[in-house]
Amino acid sequence: MTLTKYKLAWLISNLRTNDFAELYETELASTRMRAGVCISGCLNSGYEVLPPNYREKHLEPNLVFMAKFVPDSNTGQYLDDNGTRREFWLTKIKELKEKGGELILDYTDNHFTKKGIVGDFYREIKQYVSGLVLPSEKMLMNVSEAWNKFTYVIPEPVEIDFIKPGNRPKKELTALWFGHNSNLAYLFEFMANRMHLAPPKNLIILTNNFPKELVQEAAKRAPKGVKISLAPWSKKNMVEAAKISHYAVIPSSRNDPRKSGVSPGRLLTSLALGLPVVSETLHSYMPFKKFFADISTNDAVNLMKDPNSYENLISSAQEIIKEKYTVNAIQNDWIRVVKSFSDKSYQHNL
Repeated sequence: MTLTKYKLAWLISNLRTNDFAELYETELASTRMRAGVCISGCLNSGYEVLPPNYREKHLEPNLVFMAKFVPDSNTGQYLDDNGTRREFWLTKIKELKEKGGELILDYTDNHFTKKGIVGDFYREIKQYVSGLVLPSEKMLMNVSEAWNKFTYVIPEPVEIDFIKPGNRPKKELTALWFGHNSNLAYLFEFMANRMHLAPPKNLIILTNNFPKELVQEAAKRAPKGVKISLAPWSKKNMVEAAKISHYAVIPSSRNDPRKSGVSPGRLLTSLALGLPVVSETLHSYMPFKKFFADISTNDAVNLMKDPNSYENLISSAQEIIKEKYTVNAIQNDWIRVVKSFSDKSYQHNL
C-alpha cells in the first residue's frame, strides 16, 4: 500500500456541514485546534483525507481519528443530532475494523472511567481502538491504568500571530477572558470574589452562544464600576480584544475532573497575544509557572494592579512557544502519528 492510497478520516461531533472549511473556523477549540490542525497538516504532506465523517458508502479509510463523542448537542443545529450519532459512529467503527483499518481516539477526557452514556460508548468501542492521542502528560498519567497500548501526547497549538507585550492603552485597565461557555462558572466566581481585590475598569468576555442573561446576572456580583463587554468568540475578535487589554484571566479548578489533563492551550494563547496572565495552576500549566501569576496569590493581585511588571517574562515565554507550539510544529506531531500507522500498513502489505 503506497502513501497516495493510504486514506485518513475523522469522526467529529457537532458539525453543521461535511466541509473541511468548517473545521478551521469553528468556535469549538477542540475541533479547530486538534482535528483541523491534523487534517491541514496531513493534506499539506500529501495524505488523502476523506471528508469529515466520510458519509458516502464507497469511502473506505485506512486510519480514522475519533474526536470527542457528543451524543446530542440538544440544540438541533448539527448533523447527527437527535440521538442518531451513536449508531452512525458505531457502524463506521465496526466496518473500519472488519476491513483491517485502525481507530485512534483523540482522547481529551478520560471517558473509559466515566459513568453515563458517553462513558458507556467509549467502553463499548475500546476493543476496536488501536491508540490514543492525548492533550497533555497529565492525561497520559490519568489513562495509565485503563490503557497500555499506543499513546502519543499532542497539545493544542497557538493559532494566532504573536503580539508583542506592552503598547496597550494606558488610561483604563482592561481584563480579557475567552473560552467555551462551559467555563463561565469559573469566571463568574472570580468576578464575585478575587476580582474585588484589584478591579479592572473593563472586562471583555468572548465566548460561544452569547449568554447575555447569564453575564448580566453575574455582573451583579462583580465589583461596582467594572464595565463588562460580551462578544462572540472568533480569532479576529480575540486578537482585537487582546490589543486593548492589559491582562488575561483564566480561573478554573485543579479539582474539577474535566480539567484534569487539559492542554495548556488557553494559557499559551494568552501569552502569545502578549498578555500577562492570572490563572489557576492547572497541571499542564505548571511547566510555564514562572510566566503567569497564581490566581489565588498576592502575585495575581499585584499583576492586576500593574500588568506591565510581567512584560519581560511574556517576551521570554513567547520564544518558547514559537519553538514548540506553533501550528506547524503541532501538525508535524500529528503527521508522526499517521506515519507510524501508515508505515506499519505499508510493511504489512509488502
